[in-house]
Amino acid sequence: MRPLTDNPILDFADDAFHFEPYVDVLHGAVEQAEPLPLTVGVFGSWGTGKSSFLRLWERRLKDRDVRTIWFNPWKYDRKVEVWAALLHTILAEMEGEEGLKEKALRLAKAATWLSVRAGLGTAATVATGGMIKGGDVDSLLTELSTGDAEQYRQINRFENDFRDAVREFVGAEGRLVVFVDDLDRCTPDSAMTVLESLKLFLGESQCVFVLALDLDVLAAVATNKFGDAFRNAPAEVVSGLAYLDKIVQLPFFLPDVGFDTLRTAFAPWVHRQVDGPAFWRLLERGLGANPRRLKRFVNVFNMALEVSIAQSGSTAPGPVFHLQLAALLVIRSRHREFFHVLAAEPTSWERLATYFRRMGDAADSRERDRYRSELPDELADFRGDRALEGLLAAGGAEAVPAPSAETVRSMISTLRATAGPDDLGSTDG
Repeated sequence: MRPLTDNPILDFADDAFHFEPYVDVLHGAVEQAEPLPLTVGVFGSWGTGKSSFLRLWERRLKDRDVRTIWFNPWKYDRKVEVWAALLHTILAEMEGEEGLKEKALRLAKAATWLSVRAGLGTAATVATGGMIKGGDVDSLLTELSTGDAEQYRQINRFENDFRDAVREFVGAEGRLVVFVDDLDRCTPDSAMTVLESLKLFLGESQCVFVLALDLDVLAAVATNKFGDAFRNAPAEVVSGLAYLDKIVQLPFFLPDVGFDTLRTAFAPWVHRQVDGPAFWRLLERGLGANPRRLKRFVNVFNMALEVSIAQSGSTAPGPVFHLQLAALLVIRSRHREFFHVLAAEPTSWERLATYFRRMGDAADSRERDRYRSELPDELADFRGDRALEGLLAAGGAEAVPAPSAETVRSMISTLRATAGPDDLGSTDG
């Protein structure tokens, strides 16, 4: 059994999601952008491949000798001011360039003072990646507090000095592309300060900042920051789009990866006994075309099936059991409340599936009312769940026969052994 990893795609030879044409379109647009700086937003929901897209674009830039820097803000979240860590990550890269070390260090001192002013304190040594040592922070504070005019000039001229340093780093016609990945994994306050720092400190540099995040998360960040101001605002403002316009000049929405593409990419990793069309139709109905969600499902399903095979001894589970186990794992992942009902009363699968089928075949409203009244109270909340109905009561070749109560108990026990206790959450992570 080979598990699927969650590592991003790094090379176009492995581009199973067919991102390359979109990378080239965005690359071409950014290549012609003048004047700089430019902020690009690469938007997509959880698990849709934003990191892979950025890594492929980074590969394209490196092939063309464009300087790039990668920054993961979540590594610093709750530890330091994330915007300060971003600044120092860039400056640390410049420090290694011949002739730029002293200038980078002067800028690092100014950025550290700005960090201290923002409340970072002695944690600045973490944010600077070692450029400013812990013991240097106190001496720097003392030095600045003496009123050294040159030091204060550096702070006040930080934006211009940073612009000049970047120009020296990349050349008069060059550009520095800074990838900021997983910004939506940070706390709202941290994410907001990163966005605002792009305008505040880096406003005239030859930089392209590429931000990868979920637009809905950006809306939540903006609402958290400006909640009172948004109270009576129009819907498009509350959605975060108005705030987006102030930060991102070039928005790009990650293209959907079709389910057939994901099936082709992930099929070699699915357990050798399971690869039929009914299995994949079940996953398409239950999980949709989300790469990360499907990866995690395949890993847990493979492990659970291996355990079931080991438990069954000489009698290997058949294709019906494969579908039932897959459906139960989808239920555990996407229909948590019903999964808990099943754990308490395993016959609920068959009873709810029967209800859905009868409602679909009912001749009139009187008959439908009778079926509703016969449904146990613990299942009443699921009567209108169309996604659950599609799993339990699909017709034709897509049908998954309801397992016996004993089989449900056995499968739940297997999932608990392979995916952890029920309260750990779903395979969505």
